Amino acid sequence: MEQGYGNVYISDLALPEAKTVRSRWSQLKGNFKMKKDKQQPRPTKRNKVRVVSARFTDIEYQAVEKRRKDAGVSLSRFVHSVLLTGKVVQRISKADADVLRKLAGEANNINQLAHKANAGGFAGVAAELMMLKKKIVQIIKQLSDDWKNK
Repeated sequence: MEQGYGNVYISDLALPEAKTVRSRWSQLKGNFKMKKDKQQPRPTKRNKVRVVSARFTDIEYQAVEKRRKDAGVSLSRFVHSVLLTGKVVQRISKADADVLRKLAGEANNINQLAHKANAGGFAGVAAELMMLKKKIVQIIKQLSDDWKNK
């Protein structure tokens, strides 16, 4: 079957037909367009349908707002949590998240060393394990100091 491009046809160029290969990006883009054209599903029903309002003095509201900001959550989530459980779980700070990420990396290193030890013997891995142990103890101390100071 010949495809026309204006007045020029592929058969006129005397080129062998090449199999076209679509890139992964083109495939994904095409799939996205297909999904976009489909009818959208019904929105999910919200479980929380009751609205509760309360009145505060300026001083009370400032106190609530300060505690909400310290917890790092929205006012709605803060009030909901306080009313139902009596406490608010504070969101993890970026600094603590970075420290936990480092700790996860060290755990990955330990798993790699354990794999090496099981494959080739324990003698070559002992020094690396001691170094990792010191790093992990230091990270745990940093985390515990941060949590004690809050």
